[in-house]
Amino acid sequence: SDVYKRQGGQMDKVQVTIQNPNSQRKIPEAIFIADVEGNVNQNTAAKLMEALQEAYSRYKLLEGQLMRQKESMRQKIPEIEKTLDAIKFLEKNQDEDQEIDFMLAETIWTRGKVKKGTNKVNLWLGANTLVEYTLEEAKKLLTQNKENAAINLKLSLIHI
Repeated sequence: SDVYKRQGGQMDKVQVTIQNPNSQRKIPEAIFIADVEGNVNQNTAAKLMEALQEAYSRYKLLEGQLMRQKESMRQKIPEIEKTLDAIKFLEKNQDEDQEIDFMLAETIWTRGKVKKGTNKVNLWLGANTLVEYTLEEAKKLLTQNKENAAINLKLSLIHI
């Protein structure tokens, strides 16, 4: 990416990486211009504005990505909690058949029967992957996912 740096008394256009090696989130490093007046006097306004606009655009893109990530984490937590509640319901009611409404898609539901003694569930993991777990394994996995999502949400709030 193009950034203007002071070299030998004048501003030159140079190639630099926008990634800050000390940043886990790959946040571009801000370049501090110590001698603003000297930089303005030695370069055209168009050159300086182009460099500043490019840096600003990068930060706005990063901000948008972080906001989408934060919203995704906010939506995952209630979804995980609902799934955990369903597993707890199945654990408590294993001694008799249960009629339950199942969500097939976002707005499509169907009624099904869960036979007594059922000890397994299928969980969508994403990327068209469905995996069968025992109730205990599913509960453990979802509890860990919920904790991770809460931590990621807190971290995303700190970084925004």
